[in-house]
Amino acid sequence: MQMIKRLAIFLGFLAAAPLTAHADPHLSGPLIRSINTDFSRYRGGEQIRMLVTLSNSTGAPFTGTVTGTVSGRGVQVGQPVSVAVTALPAGGLIITELRFPSSRTNWQGYLVTLVAADQNGHQLDQEAGAFDLSTDWWTYPRQCWVVGTYTDWGGWKPNLFGTPQQDLQSLNAYHCNNLQFYNMLYRWHKPWTDTLSWVNGDGQTISTDLIKRHISAAKTLRMGTLMYMPIYAANYGVSPGFTRDGSGAQLSWGMFTKACGSSCTVSDLLKFNDKIAYMDPNNKDWQAYWGQQAELMRQRLGFDGMFIDTFGTINTALWNWEASRIIMDTTYSTFLKTVQGYVNGPMVLNPAGSYNEQDLVQSGRETYHFVERWNNPSDIGNFGDFLTKARQIWGWAHRTPNNIGLDWDMGMNKTLGASKSCTINGGPIACTFNTPGVLYQEAAMLATGAHHAWIVDGQQNPGDGARFISNDDFPVGNQLSPNPDMVQGEYDYQTFGVAYEKLLRLNISASAAAVPSITSGATGSTTAAAGKVWLFQNHRSGFDILHLLNYQQMSATSFSDVNDNAANAAAPTATGALQVKMYYTSGGTLGDLYTASPDVNHGAPVKLTYATGSDASGGFITFTLPSLKYWDMVWLENGVAGSDYGTP
Repeated sequence: MQMIKRLAIFLGFLAAAPLTAHADPHLSGPLIRSINTDFSRYRGGEQIRMLVTLSNSTGAPFTGTVTGTVSGRGVQVGQPVSVAVTALPAGGLIITELRFPSSRTNWQGYLVTLVAADQNGHQLDQEAGAFDLSTDWWTYPRQCWVVGTYTDWGGWKPNLFGTPQQDLQSLNAYHCNNLQFYNMLYRWHKPWTDTLSWVNGDGQTISTDLIKRHISAAKTLRMGTLMYMPIYAANYGVSPGFTRDGSGAQLSWGMFTKACGSSCTVSDLLKFNDKIAYMDPNNKDWQAYWGQQAELMRQRLGFDGMFIDTFGTINTALWNWEASRIIMDTTYSTFLKTVQGYVNGPMVLNPAGSYNEQDLVQSGRETYHFVERWNNPSDIGNFGDFLTKARQIWGWAHRTPNNIGLDWDMGMNKTLGASKSCTINGGPIACTFNTPGVLYQEAAMLATGAHHAWIVDGQQNPGDGARFISNDDFPVGNQLSPNPDMVQGEYDYQTFGVAYEKLLRLNISASAAAVPSITSGATGSTTAAAGKVWLFQNHRSGFDILHLLNYQQMSATSFSDVNDNAANAAAPTATGALQVKMYYTSGGTLGDLYTASPDVNHGAPVKLTYATGSDASGGFITFTLPSLKYWDMVWLENGVAGSDYGTP
């Protein structure tokens, strides 16, 4: 990647209302307020445009430069690119643009370290951006949610949204690359109606024009678009019900709570709530009907494909119209096999927990693997379970040349979000997310190879850049507000996830080397545990990768409360220097050793020195890790010359 210098492109000053009404996430430094790119992903060889908004809160006019330095897997790529800024007044706002050429590669992320310095070269601010060179959005799925197509929320009209282009550009700043358009169906079993707007089964008014404008905005950002539609939901409680609305849906396709056969009535159907009844997803006629309805909606509105929802584990005995017991063991895979013959586009199916997950993954029919994860022992009972799930799914999928992408939906601070004392529920207290709880969860998900799908369009407050799910995983309604430190932290973690995506998410496997250890500076454990630093090691072609997650200040209660429901998680205390012993995979040639953390200099890489040795367990290196707050990643080049990541 050959870097070239470019002059600043002047785009606007403060007092231009569109820059402030629904802006990108506001970062915490005195000069660099926000960072964005023109696309969510790029094709190798394209020019990258990075927009850097400066907001001068230094108290004095600013004359100087903004410089971006690109690195891939720790290695600097090309020469820095600078733009000049002259006499930006105190309180002034300007958008500058940095342009970077890119190499002809694929599925690689890059970090851009950004430094604002005065005319004497003194650094005044530092932040980071990232860009993704990928020909698709499913190798590294980063799903976010869209609900800004509603014009009425059932009596509530929130002032949370800008234009579709503004809101999706803000999601782009958080590095979203595909969008779930949530519950924009006329009825759950009949998604399409040929009108300019409609009232859905939940009493919310949806605009056809707004759907199309959001899809258009997503396409300009190269984001995928998926339409939400449940796998087995039919309207029965909103008049007229599915048996009388002319849709063609039949009672005989249902799932019944007793073996009444052809004598069954609507009252015998399994119900999700007072509006939704269950159809049998094994029924071939229902599958064909569902696929035809979904493809009609997709074609009329322009979605790329489908997000298929479920309602989680079904524990009750159920029967079909023939009075035979319904067996669900292979339901998701057989459903996908049929409906993929009707729907011309990618599909993601949410099993809503671990229910039937193995069969779904092994079917090979998902575009990527999305799961609404739940904080309980059957799914994610503690932070260590994220690693168990990721390795399990990668083993089941075993895809080549790229193994399956992972995306977990998991809300935060749900008890706090539901509290009547919070202003969002009419209470007197302005409740906000607990930043430590958020970052513990982000660190665990990213380190174990997944994206966190909890970011929603709109803003609770100016500068948030988006909303974040703090209820039972629904993107509708008010959510808790993030504090400024959470906005900065969330931005840094999402940026880190893109910059180092190939070390975090692509073709990762558990290391076969002996287990690592901390020899001084902290108490380490290769099993995730409260009161310890958790160490686990991965391998991919060309690299041994060590993750260290700091749970030393975490209570046993918080360790099993990955949602941080009551917002009680305590922030970790940053350690001093740690002495680490790390065994490496045999057979490769050792190269450089690096570390990076989203908690330190916004993810900028640091090269470390190390010593080698060997014992009965194999070859190892020893090194000093400068510090640890929430999460550090360490990677050792090991046979990098023969790796698919040999060129940064």
